Amino acid sequence: MRRAVPLLAVLAATGAYAAHAPVVKAIKVVGLRWTKKEFVLRELLLRPGEPFSEKKLKESIRNLLNTHLFYSVKAEVLREKGGVVVVIRVKEKFPVVPLPRFRLKSDGSYRAGLEIRDYNLLGMGNRLFVGFTKWFNTQDESDSQFVKVRLYRVAENVTFDAGVYRSSSVVTVVDTGRELGKTRVETISTPVSALFYLDPTKVHKFSFGVSPTFTFYNSLLSDKRIYYLNGSYELDRTTDMVYYTVGSRSWVSVSYAAPVISDLTTGAVSAGHFKSFHLKGTRTFNYSLVGATKVGFSGTGYKLSVPIEGYRGEAKSFKRYLLGTVSYRFPVIDRSVYAEPTLQAGVGANNSPEKLLTSVGVSLTAFWAKLADGIIRFKLFRGLGSGGTLKTSFRLTVRW
Repeated sequence: MRRAVPLLAVLAATGAYAAHAPVVKAIKVVGLRWTKKEFVLRELLLRPGEPFSEKKLKESIRNLLNTHLFYSVKAEVLREKGGVVVVIRVKEKFPVVPLPRFRLKSDGSYRAGLEIRDYNLLGMGNRLFVGFTKWFNTQDESDSQFVKVRLYRVAENVTFDAGVYRSSSVVTVVDTGRELGKTRVETISTPVSALFYLDPTKVHKFSFGVSPTFTFYNSLLSDKRIYYLNGSYELDRTTDMVYYTVGSRSWVSVSYAAPVISDLTTGAVSAGHFKSFHLKGTRTFNYSLVGATKVGFSGTGYKLSVPIEGYRGEAKSFKRYLLGTVSYRFPVIDRSVYAEPTLQAGVGANNSPEKLLTSVGVSLTAFWAKLADGIIRFKLFRGLGSGGTLKTSFRLTVRW
């Protein structure tokens, strides 16, 4: 005789039930359309023939949600003679998204283009992105193209990423505070990396890769060929709850140009921490602290761009920075439109003294949970420090 036990009841089970440790007789997956069953079973920490574990069931659901391929994951446990049957019921997001790219700036310039994104290639969580964008109605036109491939867990607990990126734009060349003029620059990058999951819940992650980057200038500057070696470690305790994210994430990363084969030696070290608190419904309070420092090449080029709103170009380019952000995210129309008032404050420095950077603003976002990607975002921010400006943008962008 079968007896269905809802997930909440499973998670609140008494020690008496856990002490018997019934065996998992079978695992059933219901609701798949584009995803292969093998993919779901690989994300689960429960296996037929092994003792049932409430903790592993919770962690399995988190694993599935964090693939970003499902907008609903539910589980029930059916007690049978000699063990239990675990039933996983999922609702999939539509994985192939044609994503129009549009961004409008307050100065009247706008960027338009198109990306095609497949988040579930071959039904196994692999990704294929291709895209093209171009700036219009501006004196200094620019364009970019890219192709990116991700092979998810192609070697058990290893994910491989590779891509080709090309961009062309006009930049202003500045040397020791003096503007030398403008030149067109074309950049081609071909990054390749491997991401290692160090535990079954993917909390601990390590990545390593190389990013050959070739920069070609029309005038003023000499061409550069740099082979960046990249490494990072991440402690990720976040959970994608579809309409919001909860938990914390900390990371440290290093990027350094390989000596001898690169035209110059430069790089950066960065670290950060993010935390999201679930308040009520789909409301969250969020904060983050990020910092970075440039290493090698003491010249004026290859500065770091501070991820702060309300500043542009040189006003947010430094050799090192520290930035804190706090925000409150709440629904305007629940489960579809969200507002997020935000305050940012930090310092940036080339040489002492440091420059204070502050910014306040709000963003409005809208998305449809049944799509794997695609979000409409309007931002209005004001930089309050030196070089700050009123910055508005409207764009179709990505969810994560």
